[in-house]
Amino acid sequence: MDDQAISPLDIPAFLRLFQLRGAQIMWFLGAGASRAAGIKTAGDMIWDFKQRLYRSQRKLPPSAITDIGEPAVQRKLQAHFDTMGSFPAAGSETEYSAYFEATYHSPKDRRAYLDELIARGKPSFGHHALALLMAQDLCRIVWTTNFDRAVEDAAAEHLGGTGRLVVADLKEPEKIRRAVDENRWPVYGKLHGDYHSDSLKNTDAELRQQDAEMRRSLVDACRRQGLAVIGYSGRDASIMEALNEALDEGRGFPGGLFWFKRGQDTPYPAVTELIVRARALGIDAHLVETESFDELFSDLLRFLPQTADKLASLTGTVRPRLATAKLRPSTAAVPAIRMNALAVTSGPALCRIVDCAIGGDKEIEEAISKAGVDIIAHRTRDGVLAFGRDNDIRKALEPFGIKAFDHHPLSSKRLVKEGGERALVRDALFRAIAGRPGLTLERRGNRVRLRPVPGEVKPSIFNSDVAKPVDAISGTVPKTDVVWSEACGLRVDYRLEQLWLLVEPIVITELAADAPDDTVELTREFIRERRARRHNRLANALLDGWISLIVGREPGLRLKTFGIADGIDAEFELLRISAFSGIGKT
Repeated sequence: MDDQAISPLDIPAFLRLFQLRGAQIMWFLGAGASRAAGIKTAGDMIWDFKQRLYRSQRKLPPSAITDIGEPAVQRKLQAHFDTMGSFPAAGSETEYSAYFEATYHSPKDRRAYLDELIARGKPSFGHHALALLMAQDLCRIVWTTNFDRAVEDAAAEHLGGTGRLVVADLKEPEKIRRAVDENRWPVYGKLHGDYHSDSLKNTDAELRQQDAEMRRSLVDACRRQGLAVIGYSGRDASIMEALNEALDEGRGFPGGLFWFKRGQDTPYPAVTELIVRARALGIDAHLVETESFDELFSDLLRFLPQTADKLASLTGTVRPRLATAKLRPSTAAVPAIRMNALAVTSGPALCRIVDCAIGGDKEIEEAISKAGVDIIAHRTRDGVLAFGRDNDIRKALEPFGIKAFDHHPLSSKRLVKEGGERALVRDALFRAIAGRPGLTLERRGNRVRLRPVPGEVKPSIFNSDVAKPVDAISGTVPKTDVVWSEACGLRVDYRLEQLWLLVEPIVITELAADAPDDTVELTREFIRERRARRHNRLANALLDGWISLIVGREPGLRLKTFGIADGIDAEFELLRISAFSGIGKT
């Protein structure tokens, strides 16, 4: 059974339940809970291991892979390891341990890696909020598979020192049982061992044999209290075995079992199976969608009477204000503002960089035209960046004395502001879109627009059963000889750590600069009337039509700029669902 078959619990319902059961619900924090503290998750570390292995095998410098989060980079790395055949498949539950052991064979080296990684972290808003719940006796027991000290550091601030929080790891597992027996709260159990501990555990062989006493304490606690799990994938077999054992034929988790996941994520099968089995035994078990650890605890503190007036006390922390919502189809039941932005989920990771004596972009355009080649190039401080066949790039730039001809890694972080890299990626994306059937790309100064090809594109593509904004694709303005056409302006922008394609339906005309005043006025009035009705359903249908022309009817589209096998091409992935803003309801 997949998670879609499990009726989810919404956040408002969980908030109401927690208000009644707070002290009876333990928390279990995975690596996702530490991400906001600046600490890599297990998934982040897997990609870090892959790039370290790849670079060491290929003897490449760090500059060869500058943004490991880029989908194109990840595909390239994964293809390399898939070809080797000695590593687990992508997404496997054994990926983390297999790649960690392959990268660093010695436990001492693995410990040093984690020491360096975790020492950079500082408690996030969520950690401070959790500590505030501890101070209000709304959180008594917390479990974690993490090595960092974010919870301890936050607790020391809100509990008035380090003495109140009882911390037990694999070195002193008996501390949890003693604290629970003596009703000394709060308690923090570190199932994989504190990263300062000599008993540090972090590979597959070790995870399979989780410390018996710590695991027994977890099972016993779950038989007496509820559990809320956040930021944890469920990839550790020993932890999942313990949670399944704690079901205890329906006697476990008397306070409920709540497994939080991000909206776009699919839980591991072991997680779904646990929830399904718990429900079958009569346990109040749910999957709950939330975008982040910080966001959930912000909601909790704002809702609970004991903490609502204490949000201001979380000094030095940043309260989450914005999160990326799960993509979903539009529905009349959920009021929303539809945006004209399409997510560019993947872009090129590499381009050519050429060191030569050519000037700026104008001179580059002239050189490309003179050479009669089909490339895209822009000047940056480091050199000329380009996409296209290598021979064509050399032909255009050879007259300017090529000193170096190399690869250049492209990073999404350098797309935030206008510059050579953003211009290169933008032009490559527009060129790729221009290859879609029925479309012609036009440039007017800095403006770029698409025009439908008459005869190939029918008005029906812009019309729906309930809205028909377009009666003709093009024509002539009445009482004039001015030609008009439906069109679509294109721009790119970078927001929310994401590149977006902005689509703006417009009407254009071919009005001569010396046209008589009466012709100008007739044309302007025609455009005003044609655009005046295009709101709400009509605007929505028009936007749908342009998205269909650009992306197609499938959920997403992968397209290349040149479609070449030699040189460096630019490849993109676009989602069909446009961005939206609104309040989700279930």
